Amino acid sequence: MITLSQGEPDFDTPSVICEAGIRAIRAGQTKYTAVAGIKQLQAAIGESLRRDHGLNYGIDQITVGCGAKQVVFNALFASLNPGDEVVIPTPCWVSYPDMVALAGGKPVLVACSERDGFKLRPEALDQAITPRTKWLMLNSPCNPTGAVYSRSDLLALAAVLRKHAQVHVLSDDIYEKLTYDADFATMAAVAPDLCERTLTVNGVSKADAMTGWRVGYGAGPLSLIKAMNLIQGQTSSHTSSVSQYAALEALSGRRDHITEFARAF
Repeated sequence: MITLSQGEPDFDTPSVICEAGIRAIRAGQTKYTAVAGIKQLQAAIGESLRRDHGLNYGIDQITVGCGAKQVVFNALFASLNPGDEVVIPTPCWVSYPDMVALAGGKPVLVACSERDGFKLRPEALDQAITPRTKWLMLNSPCNPTGAVYSRSDLLALAAVLRKHAQVHVLSDDIYEKLTYDADFATMAAVAPDLCERTLTVNGVSKADAMTGWRVGYGAGPLSLIKAMNLIQGQTSSHTSSVSQYAALEALSGRRDHITEFARAF
């Protein structure tokens, strides 16, 4: 039996990325950076979002964290008041409900059936939303089910969200590059009118086999990003400077390895 639940690619980080980290060490790029990350990496993230999804974010709307996990954590801690609700389609990644609870929120778990491809149905979302709902958390492709939300799936959910202006969308796209029989889609691109209440989260752990380097990122509304940076500034501060320069190489390079990784998986 092969288990994919841990999300750990069994590849070494590509050598060109490792060399970028080594160069950063030798160049003395080992000092503190801004909490939100080095500007070169923020710019590369912005360019990748423009190139891949047509999304346009300024540097101050992008934050770099110690993995996508910290970015999600920061968003919840920066936005939830005690008792605020977060809708989470299940089966889900194990950390989501606990992070919501740690932030003082209430996880609202919505079961998604196998007959629906383990995807959240619009009517189920509508039923789960209350006046206390603050977030809908979407993970596509999903860990652990592998469910991928198509453009039409997201448009149907967006139609529900338009009726509930208090609900934000946390789109965890960390497995974006590992899609097979469906095209990848993300909420901010599919429903541009919801972009101002959507946080798009991603990173280099899965696509670039950089789990141990701990680099994730989020792009979203300026007010939210500022609040997330305040949280991070009082916890971990910035992501490792060396890891950031390695991630810069990953996002700026050709990334031919992604096709190889996906084929092997």
